[in-house]
Amino acid sequence: MQIRKVMDLAWKLPKWIFEFLSWGKSFKNNPIIGNYWLNRCGLHVARVILAHFLFRLRILLLSPLVSKEDRKDFLENGFILKKDFLPEEQFSKLSIALKNYKGVIREIVEGTTLTQRAFMDYSSRQQAPEFCQLVRNSYLDRLMRYSSSKNRPPFFFIENLCNHANVAPRPDPQRDMHADTFHPCVKAWLYIDGTDDQNGPYIYVPGSHRLSWRRLKWEYRQSLKACQKGVLRDKGRYWDGSFRVNDTALAEMGLSAEKLCVPANTLLIANVYGFHRRGEASAKSNRMTIWMQARDNPFNPLFTPCPKYTGRLFEWGWGKALQRLDKRKIASGEQNNYLGRFTRNTDRLQSHKK
Repeated sequence: MQIRKVMDLAWKLPKWIFEFLSWGKSFKNNPIIGNYWLNRCGLHVARVILAHFLFRLRILLLSPLVSKEDRKDFLENGFILKKDFLPEEQFSKLSIALKNYKGVIREIVEGTTLTQRAFMDYSSRQQAPEFCQLVRNSYLDRLMRYSSSKNRPPFFFIENLCNHANVAPRPDPQRDMHADTFHPCVKAWLYIDGTDDQNGPYIYVPGSHRLSWRRLKWEYRQSLKACQKGVLRDKGRYWDGSFRVNDTALAEMGLSAEKLCVPANTLLIANVYGFHRRGEASAKSNRMTIWMQARDNPFNPLFTPCPKYTGRLFEWGWGKALQRLDKRKIASGEQNNYLGRFTRNTDRLQSHKK
């Protein structure tokens, strides 16, 4: 039994160290990240500060990619908002193509929302010329390479939200105000459907992506809560490193949320270290976007000099990772994969059967 424990530790220790030195954030699954005494000495806060310092260094070097106005919006507010992003004719063709898209779709239930996504890797994009045209958009490419601080393209998905779907409700982590992780990283949405209170707008706290003394004190307190075990563990998902924040804490940090109701054909790029959440939807409705995300090792001080080829490599790796995750999530009932189209008829909002 003792030998087995030693072998198990020898197998897991390199993984824990790799996670600690990269994007690992789970206080529950990694005993280094989740060690109470290390965090009492400031481990989590030190990781936050170092990650932000390197992010600002990389983004400074990449600043020639975008305009002064775009840099100011992103660095001051934490997001870039561009209405009428695509020419009207191009957006119309893209919108029709996405609504008629047929392929492998992953769907999960979050609260009463059915979230459907299709991963648009290189091979998938070759079957969708309108999507390829968007990916080749040089302005979008520069914005994403700059804001990610990694000088590479993001992962592309088609995302379709079905609000108030006929599903068995589960906890909805997207409705709670939160930061995705401990380091700056970006997600972006090109809205195919406009957003309002009916289908749930994006809610963001401007300026919450910046490190202030108040934010660092809050991070320190949350890290200690996240280290608690068993019945002492807070039920608010502290253990996974995606910290939740309430209105009282926001007010103590001098921050307030902003509701971003936007028309179709709007591009939103957000630093999701900043606090954000999915707004409530008042009716059965859809919200389709092209969803993009760029996340990498925050402690790598360098960025890629070959964005096209590095992006393709990362995309291939993420595709393989998704396939492994699919098996576990489908077996647990957390996810359902099917070959078909997105649900767009609000009168028939229900999960597809396996």
